[in-house]
Amino acid sequence: MIFKKPDFLKSPLEHYRSQLEDILQERSSVFREKSVKKKLPFVYNLVFPRTESRPLMSFSYGLSFASHPDQHNKVELYLQINSEDMAWAHVVGYLTNQLRGDCPFNSGEIIRLGQKISEESELNAFVVINSDLTLFPERIKDGRKSTGVQLVELLPIYEQEVLTIQKLGLAEFINQLKFSKLDPKRKAI
Repeated sequence: MIFKKPDFLKSPLEHYRSQLEDILQERSSVFREKSVKKKLPFVYNLVFPRTESRPLMSFSYGLSFASHPDQHNKVELYLQINSEDMAWAHVVGYLTNQLRGDCPFNSGEIIRLGQKISEESELNAFVVINSDLTLFPERIKDGRKSTGVQLVELLPIYEQEVLTIQKLGLAEFINQLKFSKLDPKRKAI
C-alpha cells in the first residue's frame, strides 16, 4: 500500500510540483539553487525532459516570493524548447535567482545574456511573453493563501532580433516565428 502525504502537510513547492506533474502526466526533476538575494528562499527549477510528443520544459519556483513595483501578479517562469541540452533547463533557475525583485518579467521585457545559452545554438537573449499553453489553468496553485501564480514564458531570441521586435511588435514577431519558436537552431527573423 502506497501512502501519499496529505495536502495540508505539503509545502508550497510540493503543491506547485504536483499540479504541474498532474497536467503534464510525468514526473519532474527538481534542482535547487541557494538564493543570491538575502531574505529570499531558495530558487527551484522543475524540469520535464523532452519526449517524442513534448519539448523540454523547465519551470521556476521562487520568483513569486519576490516583489517588484511594476509586477501586478505573482509570476513564475517557464521555457519550452526542442532540445535535450540541460543548459536550457538551468537558465530558467539562473535568471530567476539573479533577476527576481529587479525585473518585473512583464510581457515584452527583453533579457540579454551576452553569451549563447547552449553549445547547440546561437540564441543569446530572451523576450518574456504571455503563456500560450492551453493545457495550464490561468493560475497555478501553490498551496499558499494567494490566488496562485501566473506562468509567463521565456522565449529564446537572438540579440539582433530586439530591433525586429521593436519594429514589428511582439505579437507579429511571435506570429512570424510560428512553428520554429521551439527550434534552438532556427534562423533569425
